[in-house]
Amino acid sequence: MTYFQNMPFLDFSQKANRDWIAGTLMSVRSQLPFRVPVVVNGKEVSGLETRQVTNPSLSKEVVSINAMATRKEADEALSACESAKQTWGKWPVGKRVHVLRKAADLMEKYREELTTIMVLEEAKSWKESDADVCEAIDFCRYYADEAERYFVPRPTSDLPGESNFYTYFPRGTCLTISPWNFPCAILCGMTVAPLVCGNPVIMKPSNQAPGIGYRLFQILIEAGVPNEALHFLTGSGATVGDYLTKHPAIHVIAFTGSREVGLNIIKEASVIHPGQRHIKKVIAEMGGKNAIIIDDDADLDLAVTHCLHAAFGFSGQKCSALSRLIVLDNIYDKFKTRYLEGMKSLTVGAAHETNISLGPVIDKPSRDRLMAVIERNRKNIIGQLELTASLMEQGNFVPPTIFEATDFQSELGQVEFFGPLVTLFRVKNIDEAIKSANDVDYALTGGLFSRSPANIERIKHEMECGNLYINRANTGALVGRQPFGGFKLSGIHGSKAGGPDYLLHFLEPKTITENTMRRGFAPEA
Repeated sequence: MTYFQNMPFLDFSQKANRDWIAGTLMSVRSQLPFRVPVVVNGKEVSGLETRQVTNPSLSKEVVSINAMATRKEADEALSACESAKQTWGKWPVGKRVHVLRKAADLMEKYREELTTIMVLEEAKSWKESDADVCEAIDFCRYYADEAERYFVPRPTSDLPGESNFYTYFPRGTCLTISPWNFPCAILCGMTVAPLVCGNPVIMKPSNQAPGIGYRLFQILIEAGVPNEALHFLTGSGATVGDYLTKHPAIHVIAFTGSREVGLNIIKEASVIHPGQRHIKKVIAEMGGKNAIIIDDDADLDLAVTHCLHAAFGFSGQKCSALSRLIVLDNIYDKFKTRYLEGMKSLTVGAAHETNISLGPVIDKPSRDRLMAVIERNRKNIIGQLELTASLMEQGNFVPPTIFEATDFQSELGQVEFFGPLVTLFRVKNIDEAIKSANDVDYALTGGLFSRSPANIERIKHEMECGNLYINRANTGALVGRQPFGGFKLSGIHGSKAGGPDYLLHFLEPKTITENTMRRGFAPEA
């Protein structure tokens, strides 16, 4: 019996934990651009169209060139998955668990390389990229432990002469559609969970993160996942993603991304196509408009520090990121002053630099969209870091910006921006704060800074969010410790990623009843 422990993050304030950076950065850069193929049944597909991914910090640097799959490759992958149900799906659970634990060990071995790929391809800081790898390792080890628990048939109530067992079997072919912001961790979690349950998987990484996705795929194959059970398809969502989503051979769709795409997947997956004899399962995580309430007795030293990190870490490109600061009237001016001063301590630069607080956003369309939000709400700006013209030209940089607003129904109060933007709202009391925090379409993360036991207890019961954080930042959920997921229009879960019931998404339960009161014996063969 193993006991799960989270993988410790590197402390980059220690010189010993930075000594490898220069050499690994040079080594990885020497391999650019990464050539990312489509892989079906262990074979790389040639002759496909390609697209380039550039470094968000340095727009002229091409990081990866990935092939674009077509429906032909999708059909071939689906056909191989049918075969895998009779091979991988029949493996003893202990053998599949061993593969996941080996994958975790390999990711730990390649930790520095994986971290560096994300620094260059997604412009995650060294700290954020290392944490991404650690979370992927955690998913492998945690789900391996959980699979051992689930695949032991459990006796239910028995009567004399009758035995009853409750057990599980694999659900079927799974399609994973992952985002670019946690391109190692989320893709890994959504892939290894169905795999360890015995399901074949088609991996479809984000087109903005093909390099790290392919490296993860290689590691899983190296760990022992058979070729017919795991396929790697980069490609257009409109061409490959939609086709697979609608295909009758798909049983489960695990998706993390935008609300628009997620709702369309849910709609399309509900249609029963000819030849389909099952209802598709959809796991969808679709974002948030997350709020933290600052009570009038809050510890401002703690609140300011944590709220800066929650809003501006990874340039706000997290579905859990802080977007609304709801501050009680009695403390509003003091908090506002200190928060604006705190923002001045942030440093913006290329992600491969070791002394930055935040880097660029993922691509030019994202930068243009965020700059348009800033322009539309310019009159509401109360604080903004000034970036040099050379930095703005160098990559996809957006100045960290703090707004102040009174209208909770405006876009500042309702729309998920996915960037380094946060808005302050003043409220009279805790009742108004809770009502305003809940008055959005989403319910992903939320938080409270308070010294009041009564208000803390109220928030626990009344704030609508899947992950609630009290007197700490509302980002940084850890596998096993803070299982992650929301409700309302934040997604369809039913159980949370990194939690004790997540694997149930990929399993079918089965009750087995046997009459043991035999009359006579069967003749020997």
